[in-house]
Amino acid sequence: MLSSTTKRACAQRRINVKLLARLESSTPGSVRSESGPAGSRTAPKEIDPVLLDQLFRGHKPRRFPAFERIHKQDQEEKDRFAVIDENLSKFKSNSPVNFNYYLRNLADLKTQSQLPYKFGENQLVKNDPEMEKYLKMILWEFQAPVRFAFGYGSKVFGQGSGASSADSMIDMNFAVSYPDHWHSLNMQQFPNHYSGIRRLGAHAISTVQEWGAGVYFNPYVTLDFKRAKTLTSETPAKSQMMKYGVTSIDRLISDLINWDTLYLSGRLHKPVAIIRNSPNVQLLNQFNLTNAIKLSLLLLSERHSTENTVDEFELYKMITGLSYIGDPRVQMKGENPHKIENIVENQFTKFRWMYLPLLENYFPSMIQMVNCDKSQGFDRFNTPIIYKFKVDVCDESKASLIVDLPKAFRRRLYAKYAEKYGNDLANDIVAQEVLGKVSLTSPETSEPKLDLSFIDLQKVRSFADLNQLPTKDWEYTSNAVKVKGGFAAAIAKDEDLKTVLVQVLKDTIYGPALAQSLKGVVTAGLGKSIKYALEKRKKYNNGKAA
Repeated sequence: MLSSTTKRACAQRRINVKLLARLESSTPGSVRSESGPAGSRTAPKEIDPVLLDQLFRGHKPRRFPAFERIHKQDQEEKDRFAVIDENLSKFKSNSPVNFNYYLRNLADLKTQSQLPYKFGENQLVKNDPEMEKYLKMILWEFQAPVRFAFGYGSKVFGQGSGASSADSMIDMNFAVSYPDHWHSLNMQQFPNHYSGIRRLGAHAISTVQEWGAGVYFNPYVTLDFKRAKTLTSETPAKSQMMKYGVTSIDRLISDLINWDTLYLSGRLHKPVAIIRNSPNVQLLNQFNLTNAIKLSLLLLSERHSTENTVDEFELYKMITGLSYIGDPRVQMKGENPHKIENIVENQFTKFRWMYLPLLENYFPSMIQMVNCDKSQGFDRFNTPIIYKFKVDVCDESKASLIVDLPKAFRRRLYAKYAEKYGNDLANDIVAQEVLGKVSLTSPETSEPKLDLSFIDLQKVRSFADLNQLPTKDWEYTSNAVKVKGGFAAAIAKDEDLKTVLVQVLKDTIYGPALAQSLKGVVTAGLGKSIKYALEKRKKYNNGKAA
């Protein structure tokens, strides 16, 4: 018994034979073969194109229905993505997002494709291509896995001529998943990068790493290029002196969200050369940068004024200086006194690349450009034109900025005012939750009944509804609810707000930064620590003399 496939093949052959017969009979003219007899076969002069089409197109074997369906779906998918790609090409890469949505679902953020198209493009500051290539070659030398890496400092953002100089120290930071494992692998590869503490093992090193701001530095190490030759056809320098810091990815993420120490998040307020990226860090650093703008606007606001004019340079100086307020190295004259101005002057266009899209997209109702068209960012001498902004700093706007500040920083700020505005705090259960005093509220808060979607959370307007939610979700409600309690509004009206904010910065930064400096004696060794301190003092003296 013939199978269905064989039957279809036989039927197709019969059709083809008939078509060939029709082709021969339909040939309009024929000639006899010159070498054959009178009855020999003749060659066709031309072929009927309609019949040819039927033979090779209309009667070709049919594909299985399932194959046809899959092929059609694939084609529809390609057409759909073609439309999406066309629309995405017109999409603004720095369009604002609701950070609370992502913070609530941070554990589910795994890949870059879960973020908006070209999200965080402003963080990828333009730098000398040769330097970027050089930093990648440096990272390539480390066999231990790195989740997030960036270079920073004057050597990274120089003119590129120092990129191949082994005499200049390059600064880099690595964020890793498992510090114990990472240091174990790294000590096997580079034992000479570590001080005598390596004899205690990787666990001891990762424990010391957690002291202070959670970063372990290896300064003044010489990195010999070996693996980099497989990355590029060019021959790099034989070696490079560098300082690299290692932190856990969890510690970095926490500092970006909460401003626990402002050590890592403050470093990322300034331009850095991101060599290896991570979607979580990319999202949270955008959150970090917008919060730097919010705090800077509060510090630049004038008393008894509902409107303030701020220029770009002034704003970028304030943002740069946030992480230096309370830094013991500044107090001990271990930094160039003009360091903040120098950073902004030398990297002004990079600051603009980072922050101007955020100013335009995240603060449209609060900030307006007043002096010129954005398209005219440079004068005829190619010197940047400093934009000026009109900023709405009324009490309502300031209260909205305050409730949006990172939670750990906000907790310290609220603690400063808990006694002064105790009555307002007693009526504000959201502020109480920030301070860890949620037990002061009604018993219903311990038995939440609602598990709302993020969209429904934004619709919550009353404290009665809030009491039916898990306290962890209070942070993700709208600013209208957070301000409604009255505590943040009272703080916004306080005449000493700027002074208190500066004190909160000092409280945040001083302790971890001091511990970080002191543990350098253990991690780097006494000799390297003295060398580092002397170089910092030299920079201070040179800056003071300038």
